[in-house]
Formats: sequence, C-alpha cells, structure tokens
Amino acid sequence: MKPTRLGRTAVFLWCLAVLALVASACGSNDDDSTGEGVVTAPTAAAPTAPDEGDGGAQGEDASAPSAEDADREPAQAPSEGDADDADGPADQPAPAEPDTTAEPTPTPTPVVLTASYQGVTESEIVIGVAAIDPIQINEMFGIDIGIFPVDKLYQALSDDLNSRGGINGRNVITHVVSFLPIGAADSERVCTELIEDKRVFVVIGQFIEDNALCITELHGHPYVGHFGENAERQERSDGLLFATEMEQTRQRVGGVTEMIRAGDLDGYNVGLYYEAPPDKAYVEAVRPLLEEAGINVVGEYSPGAPSTDTVANEIATDSITQRMEADGIDMILNVSNVYGVIQSVQRIGWEVPIAMTNGQAADRLSVPDDQNIEDEVLARTFAVTTNKPTREEALADPGVARCLAAFQEHHPDEPLDLTSSDVVNGLTNHCRAFALTVKILEAAGGNITPETFRAAAEGLGTFDLPAMVNASLSPDKHSAGSLVRRYEYFPEARTWLPVGEPIATEAVG
Repeated sequence: MKPTRLGRTAVFLWCLAVLALVASACGSNDDDSTGEGVVTAPTAAAPTAPDEGDGGAQGEDASAPSAEDADREPAQAPSEGDADDADGPADQPAPAEPDTTAEPTPTPTPVVLTASYQGVTESEIVIGVAAIDPIQINEMFGIDIGIFPVDKLYQALSDDLNSRGGINGRNVITHVVSFLPIGAADSERVCTELIEDKRVFVVIGQFIEDNALCITELHGHPYVGHFGENAERQERSDGLLFATEMEQTRQRVGGVTEMIRAGDLDGYNVGLYYEAPPDKAYVEAVRPLLEEAGINVVGEYSPGAPSTDTVANEIATDSITQRMEADGIDMILNVSNVYGVIQSVQRIGWEVPIAMTNGQAADRLSVPDDQNIEDEVLARTFAVTTNKPTREEALADPGVARCLAAFQEHHPDEPLDLTSSDVVNGLTNHCRAFALTVKILEAAGGNITPETFRAAAEGLGTFDLPAMVNASLSPDKHSAGSLVRRYEYFPEARTWLPVGEPIATEAVG
C-alpha cells in the first residue's frame, strides 16, 4: 500500500472521530405554512403503507384473535350454581336464546390533514436526507464504504410508498443531499439546503458528532439519524433527535455488562481508554459496573481529541499507550474510536489484548488494508457492541427484501453489488431509517408538528425494522436498537465477524 494513501486514510479516520460543533451559520427556523388549510380524508380510512420491518402489519395487535378464533365458540366454565343443579329436575325452563344480532361496524374517525408545519401540507410531507458521499470518500481517500445510488433508493421507496396511499393519504417527497463528513462546513451546507432551501419537515441523516444539532437545536426540526444519539445531544435537541442504532451510552453499558457476564475481564488489570473529551461520559457509565464486579481498574487514559495532524495524533496516542504499559495494564477497554489505539500498540510493539465497545468493530470494513494493521495484532482484539447483521442475515430479512424489491422494481437497469457487505450494510441502514421515519409520521396522524412527531415516536413501544428485531422507542429511549453482540477477528475474512446470537440490553439511566 502506498504511503500517501495511508496518510490520507489516517487523516480521514481521525477526522471522523472529532468534528467541530455546528456553527450558527445554519440560520433559523421560518415556519410559514401553519394553518394554511384543512381537508378531511374519505370516510373509509386512507390506505397506509405497510411497515418496512413487519411485512405491512403495522398497527395490528399481535394479541388480537384471528378470524378462525373469532368464529370458535368460547368455552365457558360452569358457575357454582350450575354445578349444584346439574342433576336437578328435567322440567327446568330452557334458557332464552342469546341475541346474535351483530353490532354495526363503527365508521372510522376521519383523519384531518392540515398544513401544520414547514414541509407538511394537506397532501404532502417533505423529507430531507443527509447522506455521506461514498464516491467522494473513495476518490479522495481510496476507501470504499459501499457505493450505490442513495438518491435513487429513496426515490424508489417514496414512489412505492405513494403508490400504496402514502402516509395517511399524504404523498411523500424526498430530497437527498450528500456531503463529506470532514469538518463542520459541509454538514452546515447540507443543513441549510435541506431546511431553508428545500423546506423539509424531518431529516434522515448520517451526520457525525454534533452536526445533527443544526437540524434539531438550531432549527427545531426532528432528525432521525442512522447513529449518534447520546444524552447531551438529546438534551440540546429538546427531544427531537432519534436514531436507529443504539444510543451511545447504552452501547457501552450493554457491551461491558456482557463482557463481565462472560468473564472476559476477569483477572486483568484494566485500563479504560477514551479519546474525545465527551467520551469520558462513557467511562463514567461503565467504571462502576467494573468495580462492582470486582474488576481491577488501574486508571483512565486519554490522548485527547484527535486532529487532522496525523503525526501529532500518533505521538499523543503512543505516549498514552506507553504509560498504560508502564502502569501494568494487561487489558485495554476502549470506549472510543476503534482504530487509533490498535495502530498505536502495533507501533510500540506492545502485545496487549483490547476489548472494544464502539460499533465501528461491527462495520466489517477492510480494516487491515485501510489501516495497515497486522493480523496478529487484530487477533488480540474483540468487541461487544451494537448488533449489526451480516450480509447474509440482512438479505434474508423480509424488511430488507421488500426495500430491495422496491428499488429493483423502479430501477431495473441499476444493478446493486449484493456480494459486497458494505453495499448491503449501507442499503440496510437507509432502508431502516426510512422505515422508522415513516412509522413515526404515520403515528403522528393529520396534524404533524415537531411536538406531535416526538409524541408519536415516544408512544411506539416495541416493533421491528429492516434487519432489526425488538426495536423500541419511548419517552426515555430515542434510539431504536436494543441488542448487542460479540465480534471477534477472523484472519481469513480479514475483519471482525459476529460470534453467537444477539443479546438484549437493559435500560440505561
């Protein structure tokens, strides 16, 4: 691998871990569409789109009786008086025939559709999509994160949804804008374009670090991310930030809890490693769990937030790993960016195992090639983190299959490389985020505002999404994912792969 590519790749991955806060240049919310008109849906309930994750059964009560059960006469236990009179006189009067007249079916309450907020009219809902640009990343850094036409995917999903009645009778319009996730400037551009120019209501996005706050905190619009929710961002978003991937603290607590249960940390002198200062909150969340379990925690170690200066980053990280080695650490528990500390222990020649909690370890990118890390170093690493299905698991999932079928129907001449785990992973993530957004909008009804969007999301309870079972949202849980899984490095595959089944996590907080 050429040194120039390595340098540029390292810069890119360090930048992903530390982006600036969203600046105030994004502008302010300008809601000029409230109350423009009211229309009433037809008396028969307007058709709604089947949920991407449950095969079109959204709204069905899993405990409701089937038609077969409804026709079956329920068994009735005899009352105490009936039992006493079982051998009584034969001339007892026959019981009156029950009234079997069927109750008339109530007329469904019509859904009143109002032009209630920016991006919401009586007939349309406008959704924005902020998507990382895989073509730019490949051209600039030589990293293929899975290239496929994201804009065409969302157009196909919208067209398919609209052909089946849209969302409570409203058509969905999507605007996809791509960006490069380095620094805040390109994210700010996308935020401004979607909110101020495209006039969207809700944004589905892949913003890194705090950049989604331009949507929620600055403009007051809801955001459904692929990842990135944590307590601080949620508080600053006034409850308008949602995500499909498990919330960041829950990932760490769930992963460490399972490591403790499995005995992975028993007998080790553990060093807690983190990078950017906000990640210290993850350390503070897991350290009490370790100490309560009797794990020897030697200390907490951080090289500080990385910058775009690769050499400076390496010097800072190597200094920290050398200090850990001198302190007698024989197990690193990393709650931050996966790659930096692994590269560092390779550079200094320290043969130490590393346990990880970051979802990067489940992404199955070609880590050895992109980072020039040796197999024997990676073989000493493992992760317990948010569950991400393998390519085979995703393609076998009904929700993903329906999403893929919609794309192929609308773009039959646009082949997708379904042999690529990165393509399937990216496709699954977008399908899942779209499905969650639609589910919330359907639940919000006819008067859609940021407040009713939030209330609808918090009332969803438990449901399935494409390649994500047992998802849930509630007032105390704004990220859908609830499962963690163990990942180990397999040299023959040159990546981390899941070992065992997904594991349910407990609530955090």
